[in-house]
Amino acid sequence: MRLSRLFRENHGQHEMRTHGRKNGFVTQGQEQRLTHCLPKIGLPVGKHLDDSGFSPSLPVVMEIGFGNGDFLVHLAKTHVTWQLLGIEIYLPGVAKAVGRLDDAGVLPRCRISQTPAQVVLSQQISAEHLHGIYINHPDPWPKKRHHKRRLIQQDFATLMVSRLKVGGFIRLATDKPDLAIWMQKILDHTAGLENTAGVGGFIVRDDDRPFTKFEQRGLKEGRDSEFLHYIKVKNVQQLP
Repeated sequence: MRLSRLFRENHGQHEMRTHGRKNGFVTQGQEQRLTHCLPKIGLPVGKHLDDSGFSPSLPVVMEIGFGNGDFLVHLAKTHVTWQLLGIEIYLPGVAKAVGRLDDAGVLPRCRISQTPAQVVLSQQISAEHLHGIYINHPDPWPKKRHHKRRLIQQDFATLMVSRLKVGGFIRLATDKPDLAIWMQKILDHTAGLENTAGVGGFIVRDDDRPFTKFEQRGLKEGRDSEFLHYIKVKNVQQLP
């Protein structure tokens, strides 16, 4: 069924201007579960991650754009001490992900935000708080006039670094070659980051990495994905 306006108004962070899909389909069960779970695990605008109930002694890892939640579930099962913050603005994806996280028994270690990542990082997370950030197959915005909408920009890269602990990581994946080079060039020249594959390099695909929906789609269309892995090696002048 299609999400009702009332449901979107009650559970969507609709006050934030974003590009992309705004509506979609969920099952009745997904809608009921989201209605039950989101008040417990949601990170709404104005709420700081420090006040979310996460343990200060355990690492926090963020996934930006978690889609239907498959990779988030993989992270939760593989890294049982990680606390996970998922960012996704597409509400039907959030509904599916919450159900999958709940079925996997990992929901208590997860928090969900439907707010753009720039807002979450700048307003809701303290400096040097995150253990890592994953970004899988971000929107490529292929037309040149839309490149300014791409998630990875120099200001955003600097913001991510400011929220990472020294030794923390940023890991990215895309099946779009021009976007891979775009992200690589920006992050290779971002102060405080080191490309684990060397400047201009890509890492090989992790053996235990699940094939996400977008990676599978790319493979069907004849495109292999590229993977990037950066480590924060030092502190630079921090953002507030």
